[in-house]
Amino acid sequence: MSLVSVREIEGATAINHRALRRLGHTPVSVDLNVRAVPDVEHSILSLVVSCSYLAVIGLIRTRVLSCSVVANFEIPGMAEIMAVQGEEVIVQGKVMSTMLGIAVGSLRGVIAVRTAGTPLRFRPLPIIDLNALMYRLQFGSAAR
Repeated sequence: MSLVSVREIEGATAINHRALRRLGHTPVSVDLNVRAVPDVEHSILSLVVSCSYLAVIGLIRTRVLSCSVVANFEIPGMAEIMAVQGEEVIVQGKVMSTMLGIAVGSLRGVIAVRTAGTPLRFRPLPIIDLNALMYRLQFGSAAR
């Protein structure tokens, strides 16, 4: 497996400046979404990782920031480590864990750049538990 490219998805990053002005010390939660998009013909697997920073402002759950990156990996013999079930793509655990580590690290870098100069710069970047994320991706619910 080799990393072909990583990039921020153009137009997918949005900062809600109005919500930022009202945020204060309100706790912020982070939602993460992962989608695998295979191109079997070219042995490329694209991993799209998106996150949303959410806060309850004035009793309304508000999206403060959203951001997405895509990491493209070349995987010779991709069919051996991947299964497609309907619209879901299931990738072998060790390979997916490595790809997620790279993609989530890239997402954290984009967030750091995009939040510089905003009140979010004082908030810690999301720490993603890859084991819990892998469990959720494989079994459809969080570990208990």
